[in-house]
Amino acid sequence: MKTTKKRNKKYSPREIFTNAVDWAIAGSFTFPHATQAEITLPVYDAFKIMQQGIATRDDWNMVCSGANLAEALAGLQIGPNLLPAIYAGLDALDKVARRMLKGGTSTMRADEMAAIREMIEMYRIQVSLCTQAEFGRAIKKVKDMHRGGAMKEVAKVYAAMN
Repeated sequence: MKTTKKRNKKYSPREIFTNAVDWAIAGSFTFPHATQAEITLPVYDAFKIMQQGIATRDDWNMVCSGANLAEALAGLQIGPNLLPAIYAGLDALDKVARRMLKGGTSTMRADEMAAIREMIEMYRIQVSLCTQAEFGRAIKKVKDMHRGGAMKEVAKVYAAMN
């Protein structure tokens, strides 16, 4: 016998798109150059701070967010051939984070710096090629990954830090 449990959550209807066609058309365009710069510039700035060896957890997180979005965009078939470079950058970020946890310094080795720089450049290229809707799906994919507990071990350690 099936029992029905009453729902504790109040029903609230979703927002209705008054012009769904315009919304769909807007999602099919790539970002303007100014918006592409707004999206990628914080990642570049955080990387510059990391190069100086004075990066904080927030700087590392910014570069890691760009890497996660690059990986998600590759999963959406926007530059899937770029995955080896993206993974090399993620591994380098992992090594830097472990050093930051041990000694508090974000000093990078030359090979790590090159790998992270290449990964950020791949991310910039992906952002220039993807549509607004694809970028939105990539953001959702990254959020779902973090919510689902699929973060890398170092990211989990950083998330637990105060």
